[in-house]
Amino acid sequence: MALNRTISFGLSKNHAGANLEAWPALLSSALAAALGSPVRTALANDYDELIKEVLGGAVDVAWLPPLLHARAAEQGARLVALPQRGGWLTFRSALLVRKDDPIAAPGNLRGARVAWRDRSSASGYLFPRIELAALGAPPDKAFSSEKFYGSVVDAAQAVASGAADLCTCWVSDPAARDPVRATAEIEKALGHDLAAKLRVLHVTDPIPPDGLVVAAQVPEAERTAIATALLALHTAAEGRKALQTVFQAERLAPVNDALLRSLKTWAEAAAARGA
Repeated sequence: MALNRTISFGLSKNHAGANLEAWPALLSSALAAALGSPVRTALANDYDELIKEVLGGAVDVAWLPPLLHARAAEQGARLVALPQRGGWLTFRSALLVRKDDPIAAPGNLRGARVAWRDRSSASGYLFPRIELAALGAPPDKAFSSEKFYGSVVDAAQAVASGAADLCTCWVSDPAARDPVRATAEIEKALGHDLAAKLRVLHVTDPIPPDGLVVAAQVPEAERTAIATALLALHTAAEGRKALQTVFQAERLAPVNDALLRSLKTWAEAAAARGA
């Protein structure tokens, strides 16, 4: 179903990071081809701004981290698709330190200067921080400072330069059991030269999936058309390129009631633990 208007796709600059120039055009072109209607990418400065745009109807569809799409759903937005990576919907966060840092385990962190990505990022702040506390490195003991750098690349550069001691990088669920794959994914996110200056200290437990949400103000027929187009991206070459480049996924998977219940439980548990 082609729509009689231009659809706006919301993307956080913090999510795009070093790929800010390439991703918007790639996303809008692939989705427009699948939808049969024009698509423009609307760049928000951070996740907080992006969720405000979703809830206010300034954008029609947006890519949000797990706790934010759960919050958006509570206020009427509809979660319609989830990135599937290596057959998994969950993902992980790799905790990175400089290659010459002697620390051997995350529980040994004391007085570390942490370079986070974004306060609303699941892999770049919320879940690693919770897990570090569970591993014996609570913020009040383990960290001497915490700073938000806005992108995974800027945070990694802070560690590589010696301005910080710890940062994070998204990796797929299978990468937790495959160091070669983890290295390749980190290099893809950071670039070879920057990734070569860092090493993986720890990989977190599974993190609930990020997702694509459609704003509550979008009419039902249009929401169905957008969801159908997103779920069909993997069937076309241009769509597969966008999926692999932007989402590092082989496809977008549909959402069912059981998964929605699990996501709600996850969000409540994270909130109870301070996320």
